[in-house]
Amino acid sequence: MRVFLAVAAKPHQRAAVQHAVQRARDAITAAFPVRPELIRATEWRAAHGGVHLLAWTNEPDWSPSAAPDGVIAVAGHHPGDVRALTGDAAGEPGCFAAFRADEDGISASTSLAPADPVYYAETSEFHVVGNRALLVRLAAFGDIRHDVPALQSLARQGYFLSEETPYAGVRSLPPASRLVAGERLTITTDPLPEGVNRTGSQRVAAGLLAAVEPLLQTPDPVRLTLTGGRDSRLIAALLHAAGIPFHAVTSGFDDHPDVVVARQVAAALGVEHEVQAPPLTPRSELRVAHPADRVDNVLRVCEGMLSAYENITGDGAYSLRPSLGGHNGEILRGGYLSGMEEATPEAVRRRTQSLFLAHRALFTDAANAHAEELAWRSDTLHVPDHLYLRFRVGRWHAASRAAMLRRGTPVQPFLDNRVIAAALALDPGFRRSERLVHKLIKTFAPGLAAVPLEGGQWRFRSERRLARLWSSAQRLPSRRQDKPWNWRAEPGEEIAGELERAIMSSPDLGEIVRLDKVPALFDGGKLTKAPLVWHLYTVAGLLSTDVTGPRPAARETLLVQTRRPKVTS
Repeated sequence: MRVFLAVAAKPHQRAAVQHAVQRARDAITAAFPVRPELIRATEWRAAHGGVHLLAWTNEPDWSPSAAPDGVIAVAGHHPGDVRALTGDAAGEPGCFAAFRADEDGISASTSLAPADPVYYAETSEFHVVGNRALLVRLAAFGDIRHDVPALQSLARQGYFLSEETPYAGVRSLPPASRLVAGERLTITTDPLPEGVNRTGSQRVAAGLLAAVEPLLQTPDPVRLTLTGGRDSRLIAALLHAAGIPFHAVTSGFDDHPDVVVARQVAAALGVEHEVQAPPLTPRSELRVAHPADRVDNVLRVCEGMLSAYENITGDGAYSLRPSLGGHNGEILRGGYLSGMEEATPEAVRRRTQSLFLAHRALFTDAANAHAEELAWRSDTLHVPDHLYLRFRVGRWHAASRAAMLRRGTPVQPFLDNRVIAAALALDPGFRRSERLVHKLIKTFAPGLAAVPLEGGQWRFRSERRLARLWSSAQRLPSRRQDKPWNWRAEPGEEIAGELERAIMSSPDLGEIVRLDKVPALFDGGKLTKAPLVWHLYTVAGLLSTDVTGPRPAARETLLVQTRRPKVTS
């Protein structure tokens, strides 16, 4: 993991920069979520003292690169020579954010997929730019002040649907953007493509192959997190086609659909497959961390930009062994369109409304008014596509990616600039049909075409079947499918009680949430809207936790009784 902070003085304010730099040095152990003894620091300073770039890392043998009259530092995955970067991250291979400092000031840029974030703040004396929002806040202002109205988005959806952050005065840079700060601050953002083509899968295939080509130099098999869905299967097919040895790993119980199907995918490709099942007690109980510890972990690692409902990667030793997964494969399936039953302007309006104003009755008038100000209004098919890239990747994934970066830099082909540019050149409705992903899998690994998907058919086949049924006035046969058991939705009365008590006792949360409506979200040991409850619990914890203080001792783990439907292969 690499953490950067750059400071540039405004005219006649160079002396003030020293205060921001010292605050950043003092705050790094709170802002960098690894053990302090693993952190190595380097600093660059302009000759006149008005520009600084500070870098910290737990990676072996990494340091910023020299640039003309300054220094350049890259977070994320960039396969080329960083010294050749001109400042336009969106035009380069890989997925990364670039930071540059020289005698004139500082600049930073984001990729088409801003999975490696850039945060910035401005005071009357200087500009601060970095890739950890907490560090930017502390360096700029010296204290923590939460932006409570902005937290309505985290409470609704579990991540931010804007460039806001939990910290007042700190914002995130959009995708395909470049920030320049010297005497003044300028931000330029290139519009995302709005593709209309229905041919061009060859460009996507070429981009994917180019994205994994550097892995051919890896001495050991790479690690692939494999599930039963479409996206990690495509990555498996891609590695197979590129001739890159890999080892597949699936987390879950033996009867979980992901495990059942992933085992078939691995067998079809002839690769080693490992199943990592959660350990159970003799009474078939699952041991889980206390909810407050889940919140504390996600606050410190993901900076309060992700819900404790999510399972984030745990801490561990840094590994140079590349790891891959199917994260954000929805980009090849139309972004948020991939989860929509229809692709019409009205459906787009409904989906956009549900994103920005979900659970309206639970939120205060002020919170709903804030959400209305942020909501997108266009109803073209490109809206769910661009919303996904800007917020699901740029905010949700960027937050969860921070946990992964502590243990190594993941290679994520779907987020490579070349892949995204080729994908966005295609009509989003065509991508939503899943024909593109299906064709790519057949191209890379024909043997996988016969392996069933977890959770249903390919969309272009199922919708074709629906069209035939509707045209012949037939009724679609009912098919009940049990969802895999999820302890976070049925945590038992002890954990549910902890969640409800913490939410109801948070007065600051009451600024955005109607607390009198919260009890309806609980049904004994079950949660009627499980993700929402965890989102609210996370925000309550954020508003009451001093993340700059010592980490509390871990609480005793809790036991949850399992209930797992059997799945046959």
